[in-house]
Order: sequence, then structure tokens, then C-alpha cells
Amino acid sequence: MSLNKEIERKWLVDKDKIPFDFSKCKPLKMVQSYICFSPTVRLRNTNDEEYILCVKTKGKPGLLARDEFETELTKEQYETLLSKIEGNVIEKTRYCIESDDGYTMEFDIFEGALSGLCYMEIEFPDEESALSYPTPPWAIKDVSDDFRYKNAGLAKFGMPE
Repeated sequence: MSLNKEIERKWLVDKDKIPFDFSKCKPLKMVQSYICFSPTVRLRNTNDEEYILCVKTKGKPGLLARDEFETELTKEQYETLLSKIEGNVIEKTRYCIESDDGYTMEFDIFEGALSGLCYMEIEFPDEESALSYPTPPWAIKDVSDDFRYKNAGLAKFGMPE
């Protein structure tokens, strides 16, 4: 069980233009479901091996930080909570790449109703580092402040137009 400060930025990317080889990464198959959107209460199943319940506070406009509480669940607890979900289930594969500057870039390639959507996010130790990080030249746009591209937004409203 942990309470952390989540400070991240997110970029929409064209998966065909990503300059990294994912064949060297362990794919993380994720299924995310939401029990509640306000506050955000999420269930995550990773590779049918790890089950997490996560509660996130609503971020303040213009700020990249928000509180995040996570706890591990047993498979049975996870399956019991699935009966409580609302919205759409998100299916994606995550690939993690270490950047030259020491950050972990997480690439999420979506499946199902969100097929074709791909973004990259980086978690930072503080807001100053996050705000000073340059947008990669192969990124389409920064969607860090766009709720439509947050997983909860995708689960509630589907693919952004």
C-alpha cells in the first residue's frame, strides 16, 4: 500500500514514428476498469499476474501533480470488484524504454475500441523537471492537461475526436 505524488506528462504519438525497438521490451498487457470517476478509482490487471486498486485525486488546473494511492489485490478481490465497474474497459500494451536522460518512457498502445491510439508518458520527480522536459520531435502533441487523453477520460467518453 502506498501514497505517492504522481507528476507526469503525456504526449500523443504516431506509433509508426516511434524511434525505439519494442522487441527488446517485456510487453505489459494491461486491462483497466473504473469503479468511480470522481474520485478516480481504478482497477488494473497486468499480464494476469498483478492486480492493483488505485485512487487518484483530481489534479489542479495547470499543475501536473496529484496524489495517488495504490494497493495490491488478490485475483479474487480484483474479480469481485469488477462487478462494480462503470464506463468502458481499457485494453492496452505498455512498453517501457529508458531514455538517454534517465527517465522511463512508457508507451501505451491501445486495443479494442481505442485501437490506433498511442501515447507516451514520463513520470518526473518534481514539477520543475516535468515542465522543463522538451517535447520529443517525433511526438504529435502534449496532452498532459487534456482530460480526454487520461485513461479515466478514455474509459468514460471513448476515443477523442
